[in-house]
Amino acid sequence: MGTSSTASLSAAEEDQEPRSVSTSRDALWVSGARLVSQLCGIGTLLVAARVLSPAEVGVFAMVSSTVLLQSKIAEAGWSEYLIAAPHDRELPGTVLYCALASGLAFTILGFIGLAVSLVWLAPTGSIFFTLMLLMATIVPGTFIICQSGVLVRRRRLRELAFYQAASEFSGLLVTTGGLLLGWGIVALAAGRCCVVLVALLMSTGFARWLPRFEFQLTTAREALAYSTRLLASRLMQFAQSYGAEFLIVFFIGATEVGLYRMASRIVGAVTELISEPVRMLAWSYFSRQSATGSGAEGLSRLMGLIMAATAFAALPVFMGLAVISEQLVSVLLGVQWLAAAPVLILLAAARGIAVIQMLNEPVLSIIGRVALLPRLNMLFTATSLACLAIAGWIRPDLVNIAIAQVVAAALTTSVSLHFLQRGTGFRWSSLLRRILPAGLGACVMVGAVGLALHMAGGSLHLPLVDLFMGVAVGGLAYIVIAWSSGRALMAELNHVTGAQ
Repeated sequence: MGTSSTASLSAAEEDQEPRSVSTSRDALWVSGARLVSQLCGIGTLLVAARVLSPAEVGVFAMVSSTVLLQSKIAEAGWSEYLIAAPHDRELPGTVLYCALASGLAFTILGFIGLAVSLVWLAPTGSIFFTLMLLMATIVPGTFIICQSGVLVRRRRLRELAFYQAASEFSGLLVTTGGLLLGWGIVALAAGRCCVVLVALLMSTGFARWLPRFEFQLTTAREALAYSTRLLASRLMQFAQSYGAEFLIVFFIGATEVGLYRMASRIVGAVTELISEPVRMLAWSYFSRQSATGSGAEGLSRLMGLIMAATAFAALPVFMGLAVISEQLVSVLLGVQWLAAAPVLILLAAARGIAVIQMLNEPVLSIIGRVALLPRLNMLFTATSLACLAIAGWIRPDLVNIAIAQVVAAALTTSVSLHFLQRGTGFRWSSLLRRILPAGLGACVMVGAVGLALHMAGGSLHLPLVDLFMGVAVGGLAYIVIAWSSGRALMAELNHVTGAQ
């Protein structure tokens, strides 16, 4: 009997090991697909910036955001409902056809709006054709997210990641080709159609979920209720991402939207590089601390250390991004986009101020206050939009709008710090003492870069050389500062986490 138990345990362990390895590989595939998607998105914007004017990019941004809003509402919840459905039952085909009906309803709504715009706004032919192409993607989009839900449910994440990466790369090729051929903003819409078409074919081939038509009223009501519950969070996420652009076009115009979109995309790409590692480390460290139960003192100390480490990682990046903004815009986007440089400086400042908010999710979740997160997100969204609206009403200027983002970041960060302090009990004096070297080091770095650019600017006049010099000098200066003043912080953090 003992031998049998041992054999069973051994078999279970052998089965567990390949399963964990498979899960790790799936996670790598998903991360890789996300990276490819980010790179393709940045590549598309860079090519568009070289071919299109800020006004054209702004017009497409508003057109695509409008259609994206329709798509977000049409797609909300269907995939999640399929993932969460009981595994001992066959997936209800009613959900797929409800999702398609939702997509069709919003497509018809979009065409009605397009007909009204023809009468009242008289859009140009390129805008009209762009809208037509984008609205044609709504119904296939609802089909794709259902197939994605089936793949996630079956734990086939590699296929999911593969078709997402392949579709984004195909879209980049079509968009680039169309822009170089002179299609204008229609090329961006054609690239989006290519993404949807490739994703449609590949996701259907992988999932192979094509149920016969059926409609069960009970299932439809249940799925609709589930989708409605997720709709509010989707709309809030949309407002956070695109609310500023709608307010800018309302107060100022499409050209300014294009400038803001480019500056925001550059800062957003840099933020992604910082936020993911910070969140992962915070989840790892705080979950380990919670598991060992080292008490309030240990939690307070760890919180101060993590916040200081986050400042060491983020402050030089955002301050450096601000000081080389003009060279960066000139090299990546071209001289016609130099008006976006002041906006980039202010948005980088806003992200630098709000960097501590990256810790909200892991910390509040670990300490048992996860219910606070939706309310905080709603408050932050409302605060940001209110600041933008007030700035636009007082003085409709793009720089003024960007300043409003800095003000909103300061307000929301103060709220985050309040709740983080209440939850973990970190001491302000200790936190400021730990963060001060990071701030001083970043300031010294900015001074060194500014001095180098000032000394070289009169003779070079080469943005690429200036950019390379700024990055090299700034990186070298901060490495020296971080090595001299950050070693004690990292040693303490390693000691605390190692002891836990």
